[in-house]
Amino acid sequence: MLSILRKLINRPVDQQKFADTVLNALQRAWPTSTFTLDREKFQIQQSGGGLIYLQNIFLDYSRAEPKLRREQLDRFVQGVVTPNTQDVGYEDVKEQLLPVLRNLSGMDLVRIEGGDDKPLTFVMEFRPLSDELGMALAIDSELSITQIGSDAMTRWGKSFEQLLAVAIDNLRHKAAPSFHQVSPGLFSSHYGDYYDAPRMLVQELIWQLPIGSNPVVMVPNRVCLLVCSADDPVALGDLVEQARSILLEESRPLSDEMFKLTDGSWTAWHPAGEPGKKLRRLQREFLVSGYAEQKQALEGLHEKSGIDVFVASQVLVERKEDGQLISYAVLTNGVHTWLPKADLVFLLEEVDAEPLVVSMSDFLECVGATAKLLPYVLPRYEVIDFPNEDCMSWLKERATSLAMVSA
Repeated sequence: MLSILRKLINRPVDQQKFADTVLNALQRAWPTSTFTLDREKFQIQQSGGGLIYLQNIFLDYSRAEPKLRREQLDRFVQGVVTPNTQDVGYEDVKEQLLPVLRNLSGMDLVRIEGGDDKPLTFVMEFRPLSDELGMALAIDSELSITQIGSDAMTRWGKSFEQLLAVAIDNLRHKAAPSFHQVSPGLFSSHYGDYYDAPRMLVQELIWQLPIGSNPVVMVPNRVCLLVCSADDPVALGDLVEQARSILLEESRPLSDEMFKLTDGSWTAWHPAGEPGKKLRRLQREFLVSGYAEQKQALEGLHEKSGIDVFVASQVLVERKEDGQLISYAVLTNGVHTWLPKADLVFLLEEVDAEPLVVSMSDFLECVGATAKLLPYVLPRYEVIDFPNEDCMSWLKERATSLAMVSA
């Protein structure tokens, strides 16, 4: 009997039933709002244009202990509809200000799916830590995290930098240091309050760990801050492997980058040797996944808008000679294409012809301004016209053998 009960309690959560449960809970909690479920995209459209992505909460719900699932779902539902902060004064919320880290391509995806054609810098108030990771500000309440925009800063008469200093200080005093050793020389945060990742901004926490000089960090999701020394190759390898498992298996992936603390500032950094090879491989796998999500969002937007353009994929192949992953995209003569950034471009003068394989840097140098850079975090180029005869002649002189890049 006990074994039957355990099977019933621990059976996998049905994704579609979960979506229906969330939809019904939202409608009960917010009767004045309208919610529409898109089963194919596994998201809910909120009245006013907001999108509620279900994948992350579904993963969290599925992995939670059954007795905690209802509480988790209730907290999610209560925090979904962003409270109105238009009339909130600075003095009312200054102690609730906290820093948050945002995956910029993920935020860009929200903008694309919402149909906003303005660049992310016009839509969201943030400061970049790198090309892919940004610092933002939020009001943390019991049930929700509300990101602060430029309108609030203007009303309060405060700059982003002033508010960020307050937010970091609030985070500094939010909880006592909580790290555990994952393996020799590698430490992971264990705060349990969803603010582990931005604690990289509280630099004294990093220096307190017994790792020696030259600290490096990775923040694979918002509940994990991984720390080791740039001078410890074994710990660096473990760091990448730990980040990989979190990025590919857990919810809310944040960043695949490694940051090194130098002269009081974090900068994206790449280790040498085997850890560097592992990191490059992880970053290429994560990037191709990001481009696939961007492609899907753009195709959905184009379908709604009646735009006839081919959104090309970024594809990975493993080079035979050294096992290195290289990326390519395909451009076909006569096809209006939005081309992702990649290592190589496969140029097809005819659909069934052998492709001319060239580096993207050579391709962009040759076509010049006719490849228009589009306003997305993950770069894409709009290419309407195929390279002309002179350009193709020059590219053929610099072409790469297809056999060198084939898997």
